[in-house]
Amino acid sequence: MIDNSTEKAILEKIISSKAFDKTDKYSQLLTYLVNCSIRNKIPKEYSIAVDVFDKDKDFDPSLDTIVRYYMHRLRKKLNEYYSDEGRSDKIKLVIPKGHYEVKFLRNSKTPVKFWQNFTRKDWVFVFTIVFLCLSALLSYHRYLSLTKIARVIDHPIDIDDPIWSVFFENQLPTILFIGDHFLVREYYDDSGGYREQIDYSITTRAEFNRFVSLHPDRKLLKLDHGSLPHNSIFNLYDIEHVFYSFNQRPEIQFTSENMSKQTDLPAIVDHNIIYMGGFRNLRQLSSVIAKIPVEFKYTDTFSGEIRVRDEDSDSLLIFKTRKLEEGNYLDLGLIAKLPGPNSENYLFFIGFAYPTQIETVRMMSRQESLTKLYNQTKNQYKNFPEYFYMIIEAKSFEYAAQETTIKYLKEIKRE
Repeated sequence: MIDNSTEKAILEKIISSKAFDKTDKYSQLLTYLVNCSIRNKIPKEYSIAVDVFDKDKDFDPSLDTIVRYYMHRLRKKLNEYYSDEGRSDKIKLVIPKGHYEVKFLRNSKTPVKFWQNFTRKDWVFVFTIVFLCLSALLSYHRYLSLTKIARVIDHPIDIDDPIWSVFFENQLPTILFIGDHFLVREYYDDSGGYREQIDYSITTRAEFNRFVSLHPDRKLLKLDHGSLPHNSIFNLYDIEHVFYSFNQRPEIQFTSENMSKQTDLPAIVDHNIIYMGGFRNLRQLSSVIAKIPVEFKYTDTFSGEIRVRDEDSDSLLIFKTRKLEEGNYLDLGLIAKLPGPNSENYLFFIGFAYPTQIETVRMMSRQESLTKLYNQTKNQYKNFPEYFYMIIEAKSFEYAAQETTIKYLKEIKRE
């Protein structure tokens, strides 16, 4: 029988470990569960929500799954602890899946010295494998030296990052929408073949059909796939870093094909959504953005303006793209993270021109730039808001952003 003092000592060791460093909410949750265990009480989801997460008395577990989210993450942190600092602990703290009861079990697992029963033949086989592996490793090292190839491994996104960690906690599948341009194929009699071309004024299938009806003499076909924005491959590389950090895999779709009709919106229920692209290519996803007090107007020259109705001052703030000297110009971007109708999360990276479309994704997908963002906004928000919208101004040249500035940041309250 494990006494209460031993259980408390085990708890203190766990919440003082690296796995629980800077995770006050998880430490608080685990402490609450252990204290319930000491009192021979098995807590309900409702009591955890009220006592630990300060939910109101009318909390409904069927509508708000915050307890299950944190319990899932708590079990992962315990696994992380027992795979590192706690791997030699004699007593193991376990929270069975589907329950909120803490159990303390004696850890009977000990390292197995499997080599003790090796025969001479087994050792010859092992040394042969080791020799071949070392030879392959030396050959690969020589190949890298000769070709001068070096790979940089970036630091992953922090597991408790205020923007991304909650995004993945709901365990819902994620659709990565790319705001692509309509790609049209036209037949030319003089060459006897088709040419592919982009008309940036066409943003929806209805506009394409209208264009075809106005030019009956032209042989036009709408391709099944769209044209990716310039340098969007860098966006995919950056966002891959985020999904890799959280061991997730997205489903990639184009808005030109999958967000072309009003009836497409129900298809995104029970999915997290990430959008990367321009304002013109949001298609039906613009109705999601319409939930925040932001209006935008864009032109055919990849410029435009963003209007924000500031709730605190009840004033209208207007931000505009504009040209600068020496071929530079100011581009605008919008980053918005919104809650879905159930437990979904929506994250938008939007720009007028390519620099902010690329820069907004880049700055939110690297831990060093995220840390810089949190430090820059500490005066406004001690803890970076879970849901927000933010306007970015980028001093740009051609397809590259040279300098970015946060022009406006506002928290979105979950209803």
